[in-house]
Amino acid sequence: YRAKQAVIVGDSKQLAPYDLYRARYENETEEEQVALEVESLLDLAKHFYSDTLLQGHYRSRSLDLIDFSNQHFYKNKLQLLPHFQDINESIPAIEYAKVDGVWEQNRNTIEAERVVELVKMLQNEQPNASVGVVTFNYPQQQLIEQLLHETVEQGEGGWKKSFFVKNIENVQGDERDIIIFSVGYAPDVRGRFRAQFGSLNARGGENRLNVAVTRARQKVYVVTSIWPDQLQVETAVHSGPKLLKSYLAYALNVSSGAYRPRPLELHKRPSSWLLKHRLQQTALQKEDIVLEELPFADLTVKKGESYEKVVLTDDELYQQAISVKESHAYIPLLLRAKGWSFERHWSREWWREK
Repeated sequence: YRAKQAVIVGDSKQLAPYDLYRARYENETEEEQVALEVESLLDLAKHFYSDTLLQGHYRSRSLDLIDFSNQHFYKNKLQLLPHFQDINESIPAIEYAKVDGVWEQNRNTIEAERVVELVKMLQNEQPNASVGVVTFNYPQQQLIEQLLHETVEQGEGGWKKSFFVKNIENVQGDERDIIIFSVGYAPDVRGRFRAQFGSLNARGGENRLNVAVTRARQKVYVVTSIWPDQLQVETAVHSGPKLLKSYLAYALNVSSGAYRPRPLELHKRPSSWLLKHRLQQTALQKEDIVLEELPFADLTVKKGESYEKVVLTDDELYQQAISVKESHAYIPLLLRAKGWSFERHWSREWWREK
């Protein structure tokens, strides 16, 4: 009521406010009562106002850091332009660190020790990088904090102010250059694996996972005692455990170097309608390597395994832009800012030359 207009901003795929913080009113009408049963102000506003998805993603420096969430939570609508140098280094942005941990009293000591080793290694090898540790429950967070405190007492140095150890319940809003996950779940001392996933198993648990896997700007280390196929989650009521298994499989795929970016899936049209396919045929005659490979460009020019530049046309990517300014100003500016060379081709030029 303090302004003529309001913009309500949020992400329904991340953590919603807890019921603990909801206000209750004694004299509220039945209609107001129904309205207050929604999860948040954001969800309430969706019932009455139109909504718009902000598509640009700027935190992650590489596609493999955000692609999982983009596929499973945002229907492949997020757009990320990675740095040219980063994408050509071909170093996986996710590293799968498998250990032989044991799940005991809701903790995994071997995993915690491996996390501490990684923190010390990163402090020595990348002292300028900010680091955060994310656990899947509070007892594992406490154990890692205890082990880190012991290393400080032994004179192995302290940690930067930006360093944190948190669990998936309270890491929303944070971001660091490097994130280390301690999954924790493992077989017990008898070798039995119990499918107990804490808050991930609850309704909306998948949002906690989404928050956790999108905190890193440059690199993720997944420290885990299990392989993806060890998780038997087919009978899980909610999607959190199933998505955890999918994420572990995705992380293992990226870590092994098997990840490949995919072009943006757009409306299927006959190839003869599209300029990019005509350009591709011309390039093949010249023996150039021109592919539909990256989601932010129509075509990609490669030399061996390295990217050289991208090609932009007035095909579907151009047509789905939210404004003329985006296509003609913002995209060229972003490409130059992130080190990409690019060419622009227009359909009218093609037909003039015919």
